[in-house]
Amino acid sequence: MEKNIILAIVLSVVVLVIYNIFFMPQLVEKKIPKSPEVKEKTVGVAHPEEGREITLENSNVIIKISTKGGRIVSWYLKHKKKNLLLGDTTNLYLKSPEGEVINLNEENFKVKESGKEKVVLYWEKGKSKLIQTISLPSSSYYVVCELLTNFPANTEYFFNWPNRIQGKTEGEERLAYWNFYLYKEKKEGIKSEYNSKIKWLGIRQKKDFLVLMVPLQKVDGGFFKIDSWGFFSTEKRTKWIIYAGPQSYTELRLLNEVIKNTLNQDYHLTDAAIIGFWGYLSLGLIKILIFFYNFTHSYGIAIILLTLLIYGALSPLTFKQFESMQKMQVIQPELKEIQKKFKNDPKRLQIEMMKIYSKHKVNPMSGCLPMIIQLPIIFILYRALLNFNFAENPSFLWIKNLGKPDIPLLLALGGCMFLQQRISQKFQTGKEQEGLAKMMQFFPLFLILILWSLPSGVMLYWFTSTLISILQQFFIAKRNISLQEKSAA
Repeated sequence: MEKNIILAIVLSVVVLVIYNIFFMPQLVEKKIPKSPEVKEKTVGVAHPEEGREITLENSNVIIKISTKGGRIVSWYLKHKKKNLLLGDTTNLYLKSPEGEVINLNEENFKVKESGKEKVVLYWEKGKSKLIQTISLPSSSYYVVCELLTNFPANTEYFFNWPNRIQGKTEGEERLAYWNFYLYKEKKEGIKSEYNSKIKWLGIRQKKDFLVLMVPLQKVDGGFFKIDSWGFFSTEKRTKWIIYAGPQSYTELRLLNEVIKNTLNQDYHLTDAAIIGFWGYLSLGLIKILIFFYNFTHSYGIAIILLTLLIYGALSPLTFKQFESMQKMQVIQPELKEIQKKFKNDPKRLQIEMMKIYSKHKVNPMSGCLPMIIQLPIIFILYRALLNFNFAENPSFLWIKNLGKPDIPLLLALGGCMFLQQRISQKFQTGKEQEGLAKMMQFFPLFLILILWSLPSGVMLYWFTSTLISILQQFFIAKRNISLQEKSAA
């Protein structure tokens, strides 16, 4: 068997298995029992129900809001199977100009309107009224919270998040974006209180989760306490964004774009994420993908252009790989002959084999080294696409969502792999290739079984790269056969 082909197969399988083990669990949307939904939609002020929980849900999170205090009491991440508010809740307090404190956590709110992605709560005591609207956009990790009050002038209300993630305080780091500069607790340090120049606050848990609170209007200030953190304001109408989810560059970029379009300011939310070694490497490819998208307004075309760019940069290595494999096929008869002749003399056999390699200018390792060099690039690109959020424009051709699997594209990919295999076999000669050919017949099916749950964005990259490989392989094989015929003549 041709050792370079076998090695290429093994290396490809290794890459796929690594991704299947370490990345696929984050992508497969598992069947998680849904929390009871509020099916009815009520309009108008209903009677209060103490402790009643209302559920908001999209493809990423399940959020529960209690009518007691109008608090968020659960923030469950579906893909991670984690509740970021384990035993904790958000909190809302009032402080009158005279210094009287009203703990709204003990007050019962009325349900004015409820649905799967929006709830409106109403509270009234004497002449004081508060309407709280919480909306959950689809395919997001954040909510938009609006507060409308008629409190007397200079009445402060405090909007807090607990100082823990998942009920833990291990490894959390507090963040403050003040006066358009990001302060990190472990590097620049933070203050216990900030003035009206504060733009957003947050906490992050090592490399896992991140919580941010972003006011969409000017506030009086922000604070960090032992048990909580948040903002205080005297405005009668306020709007907030609360993000609680993974430290994902693409998720934070999309949210930052929402804020930028609203306030016409860049809040640099992506700086809040801790990006590891592979994250920094994949970030460059993500930015190139976004660059292509800004011109084409299609992530499908952007992925194809990114694939062409990568293959263009790697084309010298790819051509060298294919040429080496074809040359090894040409010299197989000579190698077979000296293997029989010097089968009992290993040292002499090695010398004669090196003479043949030198005569035909063949490096036996040149077919493997390009593959090894390409593996890190393939790994980085896969990581970038596997975690990419295509929410801005998810569809392409017949594909409804590039972030989810697509069976027709997968079958087309399998067909391309089968065609690539047939072309490769067509230009191989010798009975020694028969065993390899039979084994390779099942390789496309094997890959389909591994790739079936990948997002179609990754499949589109693989499909495009396979087509390019077929063209390169066909061109090089035809050229080598032509050179071989001229040499024989």
